[in-house]
Amino acid sequence: MKKLQALFLISLFFVVPFAAYAKEDHLPSAAKAHHWVELSVGATRSFGRLKDGGGYTQLTHLNGLSGRALVAFLPWLSVGAEGTWFEKEKDIAYVSSYKARRYGLIGKFTLTPDTEPKVYLLGGYGKTKQSFTYLFPLNETHQTNYFLVGVGLDVDIWKNIFLAAEGYGLYNTHRHISRFFEQQHRLETGVLVRVGVKF
Repeated sequence: MKKLQALFLISLFFVVPFAAYAKEDHLPSAAKAHHWVELSVGATRSFGRLKDGGGYTQLTHLNGLSGRALVAFLPWLSVGAEGTWFEKEKDIAYVSSYKARRYGLIGKFTLTPDTEPKVYLLGGYGKTKQSFTYLFPLNETHQTNYFLVGVGLDVDIWKNIFLAAEGYGLYNTHRHISRFFEQQHRLETGVLVRVGVKF
């Protein structure tokens, strides 16, 4: 997971300056054409406190990777699927590995489809699968549903390649995720940087 995150950040380090140099106009302008398929990957940080049975905070945030595929039915409406992968191998008492996987449907509602940069809203629903591997002979897996809302901004940086920044809030239907741990609140927040291509 750390190697993938490092590779993503390194790619941004090279892609963004080159794209900024190649792009002629950096100011908001009329969009050239509407694209109907969007594929992207991103790096995210999710904020949500994980507490043990004694009420002690064991985790305050998770770093992860995200993948998303969207199909546009209208210039302002795209629908698709996304997945996000989190992993933590240290810093949780009695746990050798903690993994969280989110999979769900996502809708993107573009508020400014004819200008650049584009501002959009997000709405989604899906499932989170959380797995614990303990230092003693026990493994646990728990699944819960979530609802997601968010806001984002994307800009074309070179040809069909775009860069986006997002903020989101996520509501989990359950707080208890194992026999030993629970989330302090059902609400999580997060930020995400995404790079992708439009066709």
